[in-house]
Amino acid sequence: MRNINRYIFLNILVIFIVIVTIMSSLAWITQTLRYIPLIIEKDRSIFDFLSLTSLLYPWLLSLMAPSSLLIASVIVMDKMIRDSELVILNSSGISPYQKTLPFLKISILVTLLIYLFSIYITPWSMQNFREKITTIKSDIISGSFQENEFIHPDEDFTIFVADRNDNGDFIGVIINDESDSKNMVTYSAKKAKLYSLYNQILLEMTDGKIFNANKDLLGEDMEIISFESYTINLSNVITTAQKVYFKPSEKSIGELLNPINTSIEEIYRNIQLRNEAHIRLSNPLYTISFVFIALFFLQKDLNFRLLKSRYIVYVAGSCLLLKILGISISSKIKNYELYLIHYAVPISVILLYSLYIFSIMHRERKIKNANLY
Repeated sequence: MRNINRYIFLNILVIFIVIVTIMSSLAWITQTLRYIPLIIEKDRSIFDFLSLTSLLYPWLLSLMAPSSLLIASVIVMDKMIRDSELVILNSSGISPYQKTLPFLKISILVTLLIYLFSIYITPWSMQNFREKITTIKSDIISGSFQENEFIHPDEDFTIFVADRNDNGDFIGVIINDESDSKNMVTYSAKKAKLYSLYNQILLEMTDGKIFNANKDLLGEDMEIISFESYTINLSNVITTAQKVYFKPSEKSIGELLNPINTSIEEIYRNIQLRNEAHIRLSNPLYTISFVFIALFFLQKDLNFRLLKSRYIVYVAGSCLLLKILGISISSKIKNYELYLIHYAVPISVILLYSLYIFSIMHRERKIKNANLY
């Protein structure tokens, strides 16, 4: 019996790994497409793109795992029915619990893995993703210094850069400053370098000129000053990186259950944050529920070699309705301290199927005892 359980367990595991990888990869591709324009706009490399979007993969894996295991379980049971393996197992006199055991083991294993991802890995990856995306969006160099384009970081400033070398230095820089009510200043430099010092954004220009003209006398001669090196402060012109705010779905379980009283918590109330934590803790239980639903429908009519399509429809429809019910209940109680209700839907299915198995075992035991007499 141990060999049979191992055989079924490994079959489900292999198919599950293949399916969850394919589904997560397809979901990852669809998610990453939305960030391609941002990466191009900010002139980032393919490495930056992959390092950013790869952080979405743990979240997608935990999201796709329950449905992937459901599909894997259906495929394995379909194969066992077509090959008459379930008929042989049923004829051998093994208990319903023993037939369920390999499916139960794999569902518990996947559930524990989802908990590992949901509690530790996914919050870490999503917070890193949020930090990276915020940094990219507020990139002062790519946002304010783009080659062969006139950029207006401020209504009084115009910046033009002809090129950028491999060291990140700007070649052929022109900056027009009209912030002064009386004078218009234009900076021209063959080379410039942008850097940050003590939270100040400084542009160091070399080999250039400063053109200073009175706005009221634009037709008159302007003052021209040549320089070898000149530094201007652009802190009031260019916006630096924004403060990173994490969504509730990106916070760790500890942060959700024990929220800190910061500005972001004023938007998401403490009750909502705790509800988010319990939603995250209850979602992995749907993995076991889905497998139990599949077992309930697909272990019927063992004499049929071909798995009837209506059973697959029953399984898919029941799992879909179960998930919709869970989401609906969670959304209804997100403003109330009814945290345990989040667990009610998946645990109810688990308990009902367990009672169903025990009732079958009890009935078979009674029949067996009656036959002895």
